[in-house]
Amino acid sequence: MITLHFLHTNDIHSHLHSWGCLVRYLNQERQHLNEIGEPFLTVDLGDHMDRVHPLTEGLLGVGNVQLLNDAGYDVVTIGNNEGITFTKEQISAAYLMRHFQIVLANLYDQRTGERPEWCRPYVIHKMQGVRVGMIGLTAAFPPFYSQLGWTIKDPYSELKRIVEQIRADVDVLVLLSHVGLPFDQRVAEEIGGIDVIIGAHTHHVLEQGMRVGHTLIAQAGKYLKYAGHIVVDYDEQAKRIVHKGADLITIREPSDSLADREVAKLTEKGIANMQKVVANLDHQLPVDWFKENELNTLMADALRMWCDAEIGLVNAGVILDGLPKGPVTKYSVHRICPHPINPCRVEISGEEIIEMIRIGLSKSFQNYELKGFGFRGKLIGKLIFSHLTYETSGMEPINVRINDQPIQLKKHYSIGTIDMFTLGSLLPPIVKAKHRFYLPETLRDLLGWVLTK
Repeated sequence: MITLHFLHTNDIHSHLHSWGCLVRYLNQERQHLNEIGEPFLTVDLGDHMDRVHPLTEGLLGVGNVQLLNDAGYDVVTIGNNEGITFTKEQISAAYLMRHFQIVLANLYDQRTGERPEWCRPYVIHKMQGVRVGMIGLTAAFPPFYSQLGWTIKDPYSELKRIVEQIRADVDVLVLLSHVGLPFDQRVAEEIGGIDVIIGAHTHHVLEQGMRVGHTLIAQAGKYLKYAGHIVVDYDEQAKRIVHKGADLITIREPSDSLADREVAKLTEKGIANMQKVVANLDHQLPVDWFKENELNTLMADALRMWCDAEIGLVNAGVILDGLPKGPVTKYSVHRICPHPINPCRVEISGEEIIEMIRIGLSKSFQNYELKGFGFRGKLIGKLIFSHLTYETSGMEPINVRINDQPIQLKKHYSIGTIDMFTLGSLLPPIVKAKHRFYLPETLRDLLGWVLTK
């Protein structure tokens, strides 16, 4: 009997406050496994990088790769935060110094039709003679990937083809999936031959995994609250798996001081790289999530101009803090607007614009504590418009004007806004509209740009 171990993390999103605690756990666990002679692999399931953190933003992912190297990771796949918040050149440069393998089957270069040189669709590891195949997949967001020069293919189709190709050549087949639990459950039900799925993307906490048919699915939450430990017992005589189990370990003190110092050093380096002055303010710009003010109006203006639209629209909650009088650096702009959110242009009718204003006037909307969709703030806040004004009668918008002209209910207007509103169900008129995304620019790039003006 050979017992295989897989130590796994997912969706850390650059929440590195507990990184030293994770490293200490990994080092202790691997030392113990070495002592008892049982083989292991350490894997990360993507969204390790998140540009909300100055380490990630200032070093463009290079610091995250350094941390993965130093922590002894063997195999990783990527999430959407690696795939669509960096340019092709930036992510390639970040992975240049990797000491781990990247598995990713469904990403292709638009120009060449080939997968990027830094990844392979699958790898086969021999763990004390047991052949372990590992296939990697990431969630498909075609409009975003195509803007960056990638072709992202359907993960299900890619997976089915590769399973058929390699299943006979491996003893154990593991899927590294940054596609989400519903996808993983479907795969377990419909595609035979996959023994273990280590999942991510939907941030599920599966304390002892989930069994779907003969497949074990594991996922370890988010933000480094947990690490996962999967055990697979393989009978080499019978040539079959006789046991599979999953467990979660809560990441807590004590910490590895060397890893903590490395995070601090890389964070300082990232901040130092963002000291370029982008503007000099002759007065303070305060923040307010529930009122229109100069700073959030500048953000709406920037979206209108960048997207060449008639109206600009943003939620006040994307500006986390104000700016003092004096020099404004790239770091200052990142600190108050850290979201991996991109500009977007939509066209909707005057009727739908009034519907959106009505939604935005609701206190429940303004006070909603949004999680995900790229938003890294606290509350949504008030909807802020550029080149659109209105008055209110109770909770009803009246005298709505666009470019100082009365709104026409049947006419369609172009709006420069944020991709966050195209996701979920916050503003249904925008969700239903046709979208044009602008990448790789983020909100903070636009804010820095408009401040220079």
